[in-house]
Amino acid sequence: MSSHILVIPSWYSDGRGSGGGYFRDQALALKAAGHRVAILAPAIHTWRDLQTGRVPRGGLGHPTVEIDGMPIYRRNDFTALPRLPYRNPLAWTRCGMKLFRRYIAENGPPDLVHAHCCLNAGVLALAINRRFGIPFVVTEHSAGPAGGRWWERDLIRRVTGRASRCIAVSPHLTALLEGHYPGAQWRYLPNVLGEAFLGEGFWGEGLRSAVTSLTMPEGDRPFVFLCVARMSPEKGHALLLDAFAGAFRGSSGTRLRLVGDGPLLASLQRLSRQLGIAEQIDFTGALPANRVRAEMELADAFALASNHETFGVVIIEALACGLPIVSTASGGPDHLIDTDNGVLVPCRDVAALRDALQAMRGQASRYDRRAIRAEVIRQYGPDAFARQFAAIIA
Repeated sequence: MSSHILVIPSWYSDGRGSGGGYFRDQALALKAAGHRVAILAPAIHTWRDLQTGRVPRGGLGHPTVEIDGMPIYRRNDFTALPRLPYRNPLAWTRCGMKLFRRYIAENGPPDLVHAHCCLNAGVLALAINRRFGIPFVVTEHSAGPAGGRWWERDLIRRVTGRASRCIAVSPHLTALLEGHYPGAQWRYLPNVLGEAFLGEGFWGEGLRSAVTSLTMPEGDRPFVFLCVARMSPEKGHALLLDAFAGAFRGSSGTRLRLVGDGPLLASLQRLSRQLGIAEQIDFTGALPANRVRAEMELADAFALASNHETFGVVIIEALACGLPIVSTASGGPDHLIDTDNGVLVPCRDVAALRDALQAMRGQASRYDRRAIRAEVIRQYGPDAFARQFAAIIA
């Protein structure tokens, strides 16, 4: 049975990138299943945002509506309050309630609110529930609630205590949150594979072989490991570079391509020079989803050395391109990877990661790329997500 669902992400700067891509993908999956879906995207800004020019075009206090596969209601508000406990969630909720009233005036009340993350979307969903009686579910994507400050934990307890359903995006995160908030019954619902990785794509296996054969003889084409991740400490790029150097330093037949940007970019470039592998490493910068897919379909294997992942959307994206995976057992990836599609190694273990990369270099051709792709679409495609979501909220 179709429902009117209002999706509220805790951040939504861009529906096709890290600022909100997987929220949009989930909403589109629900829409494709026959539901009426819209996104509510409030945001608050401080004096620092004004000083640094980070207030978006359109200014403050003016709600806007855009269409990106579904309606997206936006509003940017300003808060002059000092950084005190409860400030951001309450200011964000106040902004969101103004936007919600605009939404229901034009569309009527939804049947269900789907909040992404307890802070701050869950707090807004709780306020809507108390004021209008509309039920809500909350999906947690972050491990932050497991170690939040006292006032954050207070708000999260209120949200989870009132939510009709509490959802986590991996079995690892489900167990973690159940331990910290035992009164709530957490259910596992994985993230959905995004639309950019669903179609057959421009780069098929045959075209991949044809393109590489035009540029060099078959025996001379380098083996390419690919990593797609923000260049920040928790993603483990330094460990990956160290392991790659130990395995392949001086081997012109093996390359590592790093897609992403972030605060560690310059230091990682220096590290690659210090390790003597700079000529084997490609730093591409951040790329849009279609370019990421092209990179994945031209690579031979995917590598991720994160210290912690609550799910690992990039893992299912790589699997959708048929790539075998070498990943650290960092939480989220643990249930995504098995002997049919890759190998897991302990976190922060450079020797184990080095050995796994070496083994993958020799064994990648043994993996069935078509079977890997078919299985990840079966488990994490939009149809699978919509069915599981319907079962949870039934």
